[in-house]
Amino acid sequence: MNSNAKIGVFICKCGESIEPLIDLNGLKDSIKDHADYCDILSQPCLTPGLGHIMSAISKHNLNRIIVAGCDGRIMLKKFETALEPVDILKGQVDMVNLRSHVAAVSDTSPEQKAIKSAKLIKAAIAEMEALIPTEQERTQLEGPVAIVGNGIGAFPAAQKLIKAGVDCVLSLENTDPEEIIDNLHQSYPGEREHHGRVKQMVKDVLGHEKMTIIENSRLKELIGVTGDYTMVMEESDGTEKSLNASMIIAALDAQLFPPDPEFGYDGQKVLIQPEMEIQINKKGVPKGEVVFWVSDYEYGTPEFAGLSAKSAWLMAQQIKEASPSTQIIIFYNQMMALPLSAFERGVSRKLGISWVPYDKAVRPTVQDGYITFCHLKDHVEHEISWDFLVLSPKRALRGQAQTTAKILGLIHKQTPFLTGHHAKVRPEMIGREETYIVGSARYPCDLQETLNQGRKAGNKNVEMFEKSSQLQLFVPRNVCVVDPEKCVGCGQCQELCDCGGIGVAEYPGGGIPRMVDPMVCTGGGTCAAACPYNALVLQNNSTDQREARIAALSRQLEPGEVVSLACVWGGQPAADHAYRKKLTYDPGIHILGVPCVGQIDPSVMARAFLEGAPGLILIGCDPEECHHSYGIDHTWNRVNMIKKLFSLCGIDRRRIALAHADLNKPEEFVKTANSFTSLIRALGPIEKTQANHDKFKSIYHLCKYNSRIRTLLSVALRRPGEKIYRGDQKYALAFDKDFNQALEEEYDFPESALFEENIPGKGVLYA
Repeated sequence: MNSNAKIGVFICKCGESIEPLIDLNGLKDSIKDHADYCDILSQPCLTPGLGHIMSAISKHNLNRIIVAGCDGRIMLKKFETALEPVDILKGQVDMVNLRSHVAAVSDTSPEQKAIKSAKLIKAAIAEMEALIPTEQERTQLEGPVAIVGNGIGAFPAAQKLIKAGVDCVLSLENTDPEEIIDNLHQSYPGEREHHGRVKQMVKDVLGHEKMTIIENSRLKELIGVTGDYTMVMEESDGTEKSLNASMIIAALDAQLFPPDPEFGYDGQKVLIQPEMEIQINKKGVPKGEVVFWVSDYEYGTPEFAGLSAKSAWLMAQQIKEASPSTQIIIFYNQMMALPLSAFERGVSRKLGISWVPYDKAVRPTVQDGYITFCHLKDHVEHEISWDFLVLSPKRALRGQAQTTAKILGLIHKQTPFLTGHHAKVRPEMIGREETYIVGSARYPCDLQETLNQGRKAGNKNVEMFEKSSQLQLFVPRNVCVVDPEKCVGCGQCQELCDCGGIGVAEYPGGGIPRMVDPMVCTGGGTCAAACPYNALVLQNNSTDQREARIAALSRQLEPGEVVSLACVWGGQPAADHAYRKKLTYDPGIHILGVPCVGQIDPSVMARAFLEGAPGLILIGCDPEECHHSYGIDHTWNRVNMIKKLFSLCGIDRRRIALAHADLNKPEEFVKTANSFTSLIRALGPIEKTQANHDKFKSIYHLCKYNSRIRTLLSVALRRPGEKIYRGDQKYALAFDKDFNQALEEEYDFPESALFEENIPGKGVLYA
């Protein structure tokens, strides 16, 4: 055993759920020599049980704890929290689910179930022995908060910070409050009712002693992590200067711009909403007939129709109040819900503002002075005359806002805005949001929502500063770290990162290794498994730990038994639910829970077979609902590589498989488990010869250390948010051909390599 690891195993009786079904005394006898302490408790999760565990930790100097009982997805956090006072931190506590995965899911005897339980516990012990626990680190926030991006959301964020006594650096193109407010219509048309109070807020912020203003400069480069950022700012004359900051807030507004020519836009009589606001407030209220066309459905962005309709409604009121004789129609697709309250409907009737829906089946046509449409009441073509036609603006992240977002590392998803896809993980898995993003570039919103976002970002930063001052701002423990000596700066991890926590680091000698912001990383680990050079390590949940666990389990398996790596969002909860529904399945499947199958390095899969596993199945989320972006998608590529290697050396490729499961469909999980276990049993054992051992050893070394193959595998993975593969990636069959060729070139065949027909219809090379 690792001399630094002192492992305590606590077996739970769990009332009547475990004790009658598993021979617990026999189980204890079989594992007591593998752990430093072992005991059977009635209810370890209750106060007396927790007290007993803490007493044993103190008495026997235990620093790793395994609780063999019920569902770790529910109870693990409780044990982690309860054991913190005795220095057992996250990563040093693990659970083996005997209740849901062993006790009641088969009809085998208590003695046989004790044997299966021992295999799972011994595997957990091996993983704990391989654990290199990190210290509980604190993050100190001592520098100012830098707010960049020039969006109006910067001001409420800054207001919250300076009121709390936090120094701020604010980068702006313009520091004149009048001009700042005059330009608001470019992002938030129709909202002049808020301008007065926003102007006062701008004045208060710009004049505060805690505020440092940087005018006419732009962000050129950002280096560092939370608590220690270096910003390189470029002045208007081209000179550069560096600034330090502890936190960054990105205040970014989307750009509003005209549609394509077929909508009749000319910038004079056919306008977009920001231009009509200029017309109203600087050129005079328009006379005659004004039609506001909420045209977002025709742009293919119906999600923005409500926002455009609100802007149209606000401007229509302004026009009517100033010029009652102006005729106004708000023209909209029948699919759009009318965005008016009962009171506003009354106001609309009183002012004489007409809301006219049109048939979604026929696109309106803009003509000179008329717009033609199909009316809902009779489906006959009708016309509306206009003197001014006001279209919805198109919305997107463009220009300097887009450049700033790229520098901040916020654009790593195929979406027009900055919210996009995000890891669907528990709140405690996120130290903070990627960078606090405020404004309509995050997602299209009105001025009020942007101001609320700014206040929220300011409050979040204040909370983190308060925790820092109280020495209570801790770095999450399950996060990735980069070894700069191994990192070559290929950037694959940064592209694949689901949480946006990877950036470029400064390093002596001009290298460009990546670095991870631990306060942003969610610990998904898909990036670490994709690193071609093994430069990324997921702390307290590393590939070495996974290898140790799967190796220990695989060495204990009998012919016909299989290992299942099941994710905690899909495969594992489906198995747990099967227990609750009293379903049974083949006892030959041994479930190891993992946060995401996407974090499983191909070397872990290969290690299972090197150590004797007859079969391996990985069970993840539904492909469309993966909690870590495309974790299961990435797993498919890795499983497929193992299959190719098996084919190359004459091993039946069906011995490894990928599946998905749904928490709410435990019956489907049972079918999956039974089907794969039956297949492996039918295939029979893998003959334990030196030749086969050498094959598996070669496969393992190639998966773990061959940077060419790992790079090819990495570049083929789908990036977060991508609906399809990128343009420089080949379609599957073409990629397969190139990848197969690379595998054959890299595979280490001895001179005696032969070519035989080991599989019907397949020529197979083997060592």
